Order: sequence, then structure tokens, then C-alpha cells
Amino acid sequence: MINSDHLSDEEVIALLKAGGHDRYFAVLTLRYENYIIKKCKSYVKDEDEAEDLCQEILIKIFMQIKDFRSEAKFKTWLYSIIHNTCVDYLRKEKNKSHKVISEKLQEEMADLVDEDIVNFESLEMALFQLLEEITPEEKLILLLKYKEKHSIKEIETTLGISESAVKMRLSRAKEKINKLYAKNQRLH
Repeated sequence: MINSDHLSDEEVIALLKAGGHDRYFAVLTLRYENYIIKKCKSYVKDEDEAEDLCQEILIKIFMQIKDFRSEAKFKTWLYSIIHNTCVDYLRKEKNKSHKVISEKLQEEMADLVDEDIVNFESLEMALFQLLEEITPEEKLILLLKYKEKHSIKEIETTLGISESAVKMRLSRAKEKINKLYAKNQRLH
């Protein structure tokens, strides 16, 4: 086995794709296991659940690595798998899902609503209403852009959609947030 300490993620993935060098998967596991657990814990808030989800994610990565398109950064692709796995898990426990996803979006909410209409005291209430009205896909694109700070190009590659589609979906999701927020303000 080649000394893998100096190999980039892309080189490790190329070795995996090239022909059954599954032992290189251990390299990715060592590099990213703590990152995966940390990200999972930000969703589920429980160490044991986060570790279980990490194992599930590692299995998904192992099974899907041959489908990884090198145009995207591995970490961006990994994040989308983490997010989708955690959201699927939380859907099964709906109350936890709203609380955790709302906490993640709330950290970035001020960036999403028009600055001249922000009343920070009503952000949390607007956010809970928002979560009822936006799709998991909209949540993912907002988290990728505003929480994870991915570029439009990275989101485009990860989601397999065009640059204009990414921009349109971001714009529509932000528009929904602003409409909901404005509606909420009129009611109070």
C-alpha cells in the first residue's frame, strides 16, 4: 500500500475507483470520521446516535464512492450525504427535526431576511412557521449556502443541477422566507 498520508482525497478516491483497493477506504474513514460525527451531533445532539449515523454514512459512502463525480469537492459531496442521512433520520422523529434544523437555520436567518424588516424577537417564531412551508430540498440548499458557506459552483456540482437552477432555488427559498416573515409581522 502506498503511504497515504500525503495523498489528496481525490487521489485516494481515484485509487478506490481504479480497482478494488478497498483498504484505501480506511484512509477516508480516518480523515473524516470525527468530522462526520461532529456534523451528525449538530443534528441529533446525542453522541450515541451521532456515532450510529456516522457508521451508516460511512457505509453509504463506501457503496456510492464509485458514483462520486470528481467535479465536486469530496467534502461537499460528503456534507450532502451527512445532511440527507440526518434529515431522513430526524423525519422519523419529527419534533427533533424541527428543533435541530431550526437551530441550524436560525444561526443564519438574519442573512436570509431583508435587513430592513428584521425584528430579531420574532425570528424564532417565523422560523418554525418557515420549516412547515419549505421542502427538505430547500432546507438543504439554504444550509449548503448559508451554514456551510459552499459556493454556487459547489452546490451546482453536488446537487447535479445547473448554476441558474441553484440561483433560482436559492432566490425562491429566500423569497419564501421573506414572505413568511412579512406575513408573520403583519399578524403581530
